[in-house]
Amino acid sequence: MAAFVKVPVTAERVDQAGIRHLVQGMLVYRAPKAGGFDPIEQLGRFGAAVATFVDYDSTQVTVAGLAEHFDSYLSPLRDILFGEQFAWEHLNSVRATAASMLEASRENAVGLAMELAHERLFDSAAGSRPLYGTETSLRRLRQADVRRFHAEYWRPNNVVLSISGPMPAEQCHRQVEAAFALTLPGVVREFVETPSSGVPSGYVYRPWATANAAILVMGLAPTPDQDAYAASQVLAAVIAGGQGSLLWQALRDSEPLTYAVDAMVNASSVAGTLQVVCICDAAEAVRVSEIVDSQIDALRTIVPSEKQVANAIGYIVGRYLSQQQSNLEAAVAIGQLEAMVPNKGLELHANMLRQIRSVTPVQVQQAAQLCAANAIMVQVGGTPRNL
Repeated sequence: MAAFVKVPVTAERVDQAGIRHLVQGMLVYRAPKAGGFDPIEQLGRFGAAVATFVDYDSTQVTVAGLAEHFDSYLSPLRDILFGEQFAWEHLNSVRATAASMLEASRENAVGLAMELAHERLFDSAAGSRPLYGTETSLRRLRQADVRRFHAEYWRPNNVVLSISGPMPAEQCHRQVEAAFALTLPGVVREFVETPSSGVPSGYVYRPWATANAAILVMGLAPTPDQDAYAASQVLAAVIAGGQGSLLWQALRDSEPLTYAVDAMVNASSVAGTLQVVCICDAAEAVRVSEIVDSQIDALRTIVPSEKQVANAIGYIVGRYLSQQQSNLEAAVAIGQLEAMVPNKGLELHANMLRQIRSVTPVQVQQAAQLCAANAIMVQVGGTPRNL
């Protein structure tokens, strides 16, 4: 099962950037309950594994275990999410971990490229600053700030709980209600949207003192509840979805110019993005960036072939069906959609394959025109292009 606390990056004040990561880290550090076991230890006794994660939309807590112990997992999960008894002696180590993650993201060429693209593409302090916060904000955050932020947003009416497994639905519903019934709801929250900057498509270069370089193209994409979302996913697969994709053929088959190439639609409730990433030798950075630019630009003016689109759809469907073999991945996929689009997550997930299979070449071209309209290309490393 997966719990999604709907607390997007826009919920953070500028001077408290990164506070979501401190709350995430503290969720697993709880004071022991009667019997001497904290919630993580209680879950471990019943064979469950716990993980936490933060993205632009939410904080996620996942629990993977045996169906026969499902009801035994609910009370510890409730305490992890909503409990107020933190083991505060771990706060400084959690802060140090968050600072290390921030530093690591900047020591990675792709991470730096992502940060630069967000700064250019989004016109808001929350949307454009680093996901992990800043050195200054992390250093200033105190126990009272973390406690207050947790109390404000970690409430049952701001959480999506997604469950996948062989248990009967009515039984799950009954057991969840029993475990969470006494937890008081919070205030209904309205979150600030992250508008785009409206800047025209552009090129950003940063030097990088290694033998490698990263090329990133990022453009605005539809959100899961919008009509063009399925077409944008197929577009990403046409660009760099496996060996039959355009960039794979242009950058790896004819001549190995890249170590890695990938494209994805990063779904978000406030602003989806199409992201195309290549990692190559610094000496080949300009050539790779020019090829990426020309291939994406061509999709705006030339309708892809039926075969290209069919291959892309097959690639997506294969990945989708593979993911659904895991109850945890299914719970995460449904929960993410529900957190992004309240009351429609299960419907969107159920219809996803049908919508993807029905995408036409013309719709892929239209998605390319939409996503590439104000796309930003970021090159980290190598020599800059002469534009």
